[in-house]
Amino acid sequence: VKKKSGTVPLILKVYKSSREKNKVEINIYGKARSVLGDLLPDIYLIEESDHETWIFMEFVSQIRGQLTFHPKHFKYIIPSVAELHSRTFENKNISDGKWRSWLPVYGSETMRKGRKKQIKKTAELLDRALKDERTKDIVKPHYWQITNLLEQEEPDFFPELIQNGSAITHGDLHMQNICTHDASGHEPWNIQFIDWESAKYAPVWFDMTVLVEILLGFRKDWSRHAEDIRTYCVKVYTKEMKKRGIHFQTPPMTLYKMAYLQRTLE
Repeated sequence: VKKKSGTVPLILKVYKSSREKNKVEINIYGKARSVLGDLLPDIYLIEESDHETWIFMEFVSQIRGQLTFHPKHFKYIIPSVAELHSRTFENKNISDGKWRSWLPVYGSETMRKGRKKQIKKTAELLDRALKDERTKDIVKPHYWQITNLLEQEEPDFFPELIQNGSAITHGDLHMQNICTHDASGHEPWNIQFIDWESAKYAPVWFDMTVLVEILLGFRKDWSRHAEDIRTYCVKVYTKEMKKRGIHFQTPPMTLYKMAYLQRTLE
């Protein structure tokens, strides 16, 4: 968009309003702006009709492509993740009637039913893998341990995750959804998060496992140091949450591993 003062880069997103995930993202950009404001791109205009919604927003460059990501760069991002979580931690700044009508809630009966269905599918695939020549040797050493977890009546294998606190979580924190105008090395970066269709009110540690494990999965050059990177990120996040008055009862590294296993088995 050209203005007298220069050219302003702009994003136009057009949503088909019937998709549930689209509604979540539209509401994050609209109804959640009062709480999440500076963690979102500037929203210039939201136009809604019966069939679709148009959102005009600020263009902020994705971190991917701005630099070669190094494990030390996590410390420039994690403070913003902690800030995101702290603003709605354990219903802070959230009125149930206002938010629960559109924000998926991890502990709700609807989501619990969905998880039970996914867990049943996981158990079926595990049984098939045990009989398959290509995978049986990988699965066999862990089969009974994982099966015992999957056979629990409740879909929440680790209640500690919920007991240690929930907030609005992004749900898909990879480098294409984390943006900043300047990734030149200032600490921390001024971060804006985009693509909120996976947002929900959920245990905060789920965001951390996505942020770290996706990169560990792609960056084979990090594999030798994977446990050190995890430990480092957990320490940074825990310290940032403490700064915001939030302390975890369960050891943070244990929560991280629980979150990873819970989401994997789902």
